Amino acid sequence: MKKRPMRLLTAALALTMLSGCGTVQTNTGNTEAETSINQAMLLEKSSRPQSRDYTLPEKFTGDWTAQEGRLTIHADAEVVADLGTALPTATVTPREFTQEDVDKLFAVLLKGNPVYGYVMTKQECQENIDYTKSDQWRPGTDGQTRTPEQVEQRRQELIDYYTELMATAPEEKPIIHGFADSGEPDEISGTATVDGKEYKVSIQNNIGSSWTAAVIQRHEYEYRNGEEDWGEISKEDAAALGNALIEELGLDNMVLDDVQPNNQGGVEGTWQLYYVPSVNGIPIPSIRENNVRNGSEEFGDSATGYQYWDYSASEESNSDTVSWQMEHVSMIVGKEGLLSFGWYSPSSEPIVQETQTALMSFDEIAAIADSMLPVVVIGPSEGKSLVEIDKIDGVKSCMDVDITKVSLSLMRVRDKGSLQGTIVPVWDFWGTYDWYWQEEDNTQPYMKKGANLTTAPMLTLNAVDGNVVSRLFGY
Repeated sequence: MKKRPMRLLTAALALTMLSGCGTVQTNTGNTEAETSINQAMLLEKSSRPQSRDYTLPEKFTGDWTAQEGRLTIHADAEVVADLGTALPTATVTPREFTQEDVDKLFAVLLKGNPVYGYVMTKQECQENIDYTKSDQWRPGTDGQTRTPEQVEQRRQELIDYYTELMATAPEEKPIIHGFADSGEPDEISGTATVDGKEYKVSIQNNIGSSWTAAVIQRHEYEYRNGEEDWGEISKEDAAALGNALIEELGLDNMVLDDVQPNNQGGVEGTWQLYYVPSVNGIPIPSIRENNVRNGSEEFGDSATGYQYWDYSASEESNSDTVSWQMEHVSMIVGKEGLLSFGWYSPSSEPIVQETQTALMSFDEIAAIADSMLPVVVIGPSEGKSLVEIDKIDGVKSCMDVDITKVSLSLMRVRDKGSLQGTIVPVWDFWGTYDWYWQEEDNTQPYMKKGANLTTAPMLTLNAVDGNVVSRLFGY
């Protein structure tokens, strides 16, 4: 591949490739529902016979420039297929949490202890009234300066509020067993005490508009102040604990995808475990973005941060109003056991359409990548190019991208606005990018060359039809 500037022809090609799966057809039904026409075409292509052995080169190489010389891309990347080249195609849809799910979560994570709702009892209402009447009560720190008359007025307002509340308050806090007795048809919230520790419980069914999530975590972990000693646990013991919980919950389709030190403040010695769904035992991997800040006396301490991409749409930067995260389970575990558990966007059991998907040849994929890399890689912002950012900031910035690995794996794609998903093989072109200001003399330390290096997929191509797909939006 020869060095080249970005041409108009390449930009024209982008208009057809960047559309991903294309036409919107929303489906909120079951997995037997008819797929949209573009996904149907994708399934048809995936079923074509593979007439030859699928071979891979050792390397993908090339050099590109774009955006008035601000963007340079260099590739000397190994080509890998760690999951093999015989990958399935499957269909999947999101689902809500069921009572069976709730029963399992309460039995395993809360050890069968009751979940109490947040409703105030008569005694709690009376305690609030007594406190408000006392000399210890203060009107709060809302920034308002109140006269003595206004203070007394506020006191009386609160007394009236708790008095009215007490009239219908129960003698004891209600025990919540599921959505039916939660007070809200799509939400369960409350607290439970397990082995002397308080846990907060929040389970929400909200498909297609925000998220559907079950979160259970230790109260003191959620409100930690960085001074707690959580103890040490080995990576192996943390994984064993997480795997045992997944097995007890009956989440046979979920597999451990990643284990990382939990780098949130004040939780040294704990680990974050990340579980993803699988198809025929083959995982749908998460995408972990790493950011390395190179420390020095000028830049400060070195640090590595990471985040996982979950294919969640954003109304602010994209017109798609349907948000559908990839199903995953995230846990924080320490020496004392489970500190935080989150199960997000449960999905139906995948329906396998093809056990061995017909893939485009890697030569064809490489040719598309050759054209698309300088088009798709526009800068650190999802919606603005380097040139556009420079017009806003008034500083000329550059971005150097180094493509280091090209990997074949599975990803769930969908049509824009749709809740019908197709799990297909994709090629990720992984790279490290360095975004920096060209003016060295007056440049802030964090915007100097080499100060921040981020590793993430720079380009993702559907391995069946060659379309560009977004790791952020899932289409």
